[in-house]
Amino acid sequence: MAFVVTAIATATGIAATTLVAGAAVGVSAYGAYKGAQANKSNAKFSANQAKANAAIAKRNAADVVDRGKDAIADQKKATIRALSNIRASAAGAGLVVDQEGTLPQDLVMSMTEAGELDIVRLQKNIDREEQRAKDQGANFTAQAGQFKAQAKSINPFFSAASAGLNAAAGSGDILFG
Repeated sequence: MAFVVTAIATATGIAATTLVAGAAVGVSAYGAYKGAQANKSNAKFSANQAKANAAIAKRNAADVVDRGKDAIADQKKATIRALSNIRASAAGAGLVVDQEGTLPQDLVMSMTEAGELDIVRLQKNIDREEQRAKDQGANFTAQAGQFKAQAKSINPFFSAASAGLNAAAGSGDILFG
């Protein structure tokens, strides 16, 4: 390497230290350019990933609602089955089921209330899970916007020019001396 620098310096009449300082400026500028390009590419990738995550979170919210509807329907069926069993057992034992104030009627009312409370609890859990998924989607959407803005703010040419000028200023006495 030293031989090449000496040969170029001899052929052009430029001092070897000046050539090395000039090369350092170029290498510094190129390194800054490539680094900025990588940062910009990274920010764009992160923005796209966050956007994809937001779409997944949106689908998750819809899935929570769909599964919740199924769970509520299953709970209603289970309550109806339990009520039917109470009525059938009471009637089979010769008890009057639909007369107010009787044990079978009290059991039917208790089971009806328990079933309704289970459905209310299920609906609240569904609503909470749906909101959690929507919030997560909103966070991913915000991240996508931040990464997109970050990518837009990175200018590889400006980074290269800035690094080159800084390197030139540090070697100014050699380059311009």
